[in-house]
Amino acid sequence: MHELSLAESMRELIEEQAEAEHFNLVEAVYLEVGQLSHVEAEAMQFCFDAVMKGSIADNAKLILSRPSGIGLCGSCQKQSEIKHLYDACSHCGAFGLEVIQGDQVRISSLQVSTKESPTD
Repeated sequence: MHELSLAESMRELIEEQAEAEHFNLVEAVYLEVGQLSHVEAEAMQFCFDAVMKGSIADNAKLILSRPSGIGLCGSCQKQSEIKHLYDACSHCGAFGLEVIQGDQVRISSLQVSTKESPTD
């Protein structure tokens, strides 16, 4: 399950960003998970919830977007929407399209805040 290692990497990135930008609470994580990425949404949600426990993103919402796959045909130079890595060009039928969108897994944005420490 590579969703677990993705969630662990996300936690590291979030913690690094928090240190650099001085926030201490993540309310939402917006994650692009391309349809060609082989990442299962339910597994990603489960791993995210487990890995973020005890972190600044402990109660954060994971908001997934699923960009479609787009390939560029080397024969006709046109773009085609693709659902699988080895789909043929919808314009000329050629195979071997270069994936230009849809295989990414990336944090597109974070919704953050700075919670104040209680004073004694």
